[in-house]
Amino acid sequence: MLRKTLVGFVVLLIATSLMSSRRAEAHNIDLDKAWEVARDFARAIRKESNGNYLHYSTKCGRAFPGHNHIVKCDIEYQNAKDTKAGVYTCKEAIEVKFAPHGSRNTEYYNYIVFHTSGNKCGSRQPGVVYAH
Repeated sequence: MLRKTLVGFVVLLIATSLMSSRRAEAHNIDLDKAWEVARDFARAIRKESNGNYLHYSTKCGRAFPGHNHIVKCDIEYQNAKDTKAGVYTCKEAIEVKFAPHGSRNTEYYNYIVFHTSGNKCGSRQPGVVYAH
């Protein structure tokens, strides 16, 4: 009797964990689309710099091998002097993710940009939403 009860309890725990993990699934982000979101973000920073940043470059990749739920990007900006010298004027790191389910003021499948470095090259705040 005790053995059957334990087996039943274990089966119940396994079934519950499988149903719970199903709700926690993350959606895959298209790397090329996330890279374009990062470029849009960099263009906005360049525009708000009022000509200080003439150029920018973006380097993006999956945050975790084998998964593409989060894309990490490094963005480098250059002014005229640093362009000639071949160095960057300002560098920042961002992550591109999907908005969580049920987020306020966001649509499902919108991308959100988060700063992951302490350095910010413009005044844009983390959590800026970009449509998918």
